[in-house]
Amino acid sequence: MNYRFCPACATPLIKGVVPGDHLERIKCPSCNFVHYESPRILVSALATYGDKLLWIRRGTEPCKGLWAQPGGFMEKGEQPEQAVLRELEEETQVRLIESSLELFAIGSLPMMNQVYLVYRGEMRDAKLGSSEEAPEVRLFAEDEAPWQNCAYPDLETVTRHFYRDHHKATYGVYCCVYKDGVNYYRDTVRSYIPKELQHYL
Repeated sequence: MNYRFCPACATPLIKGVVPGDHLERIKCPSCNFVHYESPRILVSALATYGDKLLWIRRGTEPCKGLWAQPGGFMEKGEQPEQAVLRELEEETQVRLIESSLELFAIGSLPMMNQVYLVYRGEMRDAKLGSSEEAPEVRLFAEDEAPWQNCAYPDLETVTRHFYRDHHKATYGVYCCVYKDGVNYYRDTVRSYIPKELQHYL
């Protein structure tokens, strides 16, 4: 939200450094209200049925008509896992086996002021629904996936890593940063395992 006036006292806001801080903030010169523009948190679901992964064709902007995985922003008071299950069911009517839900990747999009959490999980069954946000919902094996029509540049990297791990049924937990058109990616689990043992994973 871009404030122009203080929500506490209606004074026009200004930019300046808050005492004890080092960054310029939007603040109120009258009552000392400070608007902190903290990153928003996105969650997404890598939902599988057998060797196939759930994809949606986006029904809303941005990237309307392109393919992605179900997801959205966390709501106030939610745990990340609750947000994943809610977004998945809202968009596709798909429900996961909750005990199968595991973190797969953590990423950041500094240029959009967003952090994203990607979870993986197994679907209870192969029943698919649709919604305004996801008018087309399909299960794709890796060689069927709509790689040429991915909604986001960082999406393909995460998804290809997931298919690779899913084929082996051995999953990493990844850290990724998309910056200046490049997706920097590392396995946070393997980084703590001696190199001579990593080939066993």
